[in-house]
Amino acid sequence: MQLRNQDPLEPVDNAELLGQISSIREIELSTTLTESLRLLTGQQRFASASSLIGQYVTGLAGADGMAESGIVVGVRFADAGQPILQLSNGNEIPLEQVSTIESPLRAAEALVGQPIVGLDRRDPADPQVVEGIVTGVRFDTQGEVLLELDTGQDLRFRDFVRVAATDAI
Repeated sequence: MQLRNQDPLEPVDNAELLGQISSIREIELSTTLTESLRLLTGQQRFASASSLIGQYVTGLAGADGMAESGIVVGVRFADAGQPILQLSNGNEIPLEQVSTIESPLRAAEALVGQPIVGLDRRDPADPQVVEGIVTGVRFDTQGEVLLELDTGQDLRFRDFVRVAATDAI
């Protein structure tokens, strides 16, 4: 702007002109750096959220303060760019609300001896409620974690819903 408004009869000296050009370049570089940092931050958020796919997470699902847990099967981003983890049970947890992260095997092993409730979704057209006490943990042929129940049934760990009250089973 100052370059445009110069009086041709009284030109700015070279030092002042170089200072003005330098200031313009600094503003340009600052804008470019800010945009680059914004993009880098978004990529880091995406990478950290997507690295949780397949992991068992626990955290607060929302403002109601209810704890939620499950295996991360996907990631979506809210309008403001915050990552939201999508869980195998259909629920979601904002990434910043995650309090624990563990492998599905370790989380499943912690359930041995516990009464649980699950919703077997192997046949999506006919999901079945499954209840029992976890007696063991193993992998199926596809490498998925299975909970072995005292009823003789197996339940995919991803279909685990909650620990049941002791008198419920």
